Amino acid sequence: MLTRHRQALQLLLLGLIATAVLFCLYLVFLRTAPGQRFDDIAFEGRKATRLPVRRLATFLVHILTVPSVLLGCVWIAADTVRRGWWRTGVVALISVALTVVFARLLKGALIRPELVELAYSSSRNTLPSGHTAAVMAVLLAAVSACQASIRVFLAPVAAVLAAIYMTALIGSGWHRSSDVVAGMALAVVVASITTATRLLLFEDSANSVGNPGWLEQNLAVPVQRVLLRPFRVAGLVSLGAVVMLFFLQNPTSNPSHSLLSFIVAVLTCCLLGMVSVFVFAEILGCPRLPSEPETEIETLSRGAR
Repeated sequence: MLTRHRQALQLLLLGLIATAVLFCLYLVFLRTAPGQRFDDIAFEGRKATRLPVRRLATFLVHILTVPSVLLGCVWIAADTVRRGWWRTGVVALISVALTVVFARLLKGALIRPELVELAYSSSRNTLPSGHTAAVMAVLLAAVSACQASIRVFLAPVAAVLAAIYMTALIGSGWHRSSDVVAGMALAVVVASITTATRLLLFEDSANSVGNPGWLEQNLAVPVQRVLLRPFRVAGLVSLGAVVMLFFLQNPTSNPSHSLLSFIVAVLTCCLLGMVSVFVFAEILGCPRLPSEPETEIETLSRGAR
């Protein structure tokens, strides 16, 4: 019980931080002229990339949004029912639904005043991104509801998928970068609160250690070491994104389209999204490598048994 209480408090703290991020995004990018101007420059910067790249980003947004959300929800429901953790599955799916509802409510309630003359001028508010909120909610729900022994492998996959999807949203011109980060923050808030509630109320929650399964027994230790190093994964993906964007730069683009601003926006979104997934998974717990010392949480959990 002590372990679950501690995890719940850490999740609530993560949710509080994400709430602060969401509020700051609103203040800076909706209510100030410099924030709106940077958002606009980064948004227009996507045009400095080649047209096929932007078309690919649009294609990814269309094929990933609805199918990934539906398939993710089906997988969560089937996996939790199969393991007898139906309450964990219900809470995870409720988290996804609440995130989508809150994203729509916030988008309709917030107002984006036109404080400066922008290249992309629209009085309609698009913060937070409902696309990002829905996809991030499913990824976090999957990380939350899976077995701890699987989480160590699922978390890096979810983090990379989040980075790819955020890049596609910005690159396609579907959303501003602030919209994307706000959608991610909203998903983290809802997932943290609902998962903390689950940990406090239900006994069928995933434990912090987990039992070694097929993946741990059949994957080499070097591969596990890569997956268990969040900053290494995030750094490699971010570096790859920057190199790719520079390589795909459109030499005939308008000089007013700032590729650098676009790269900064994409890199920020990718890093924040990946770090959010890793921190969320780390709080819930992942199996340690045999060569690593036992953690304090594992010691407390073993002592309680």
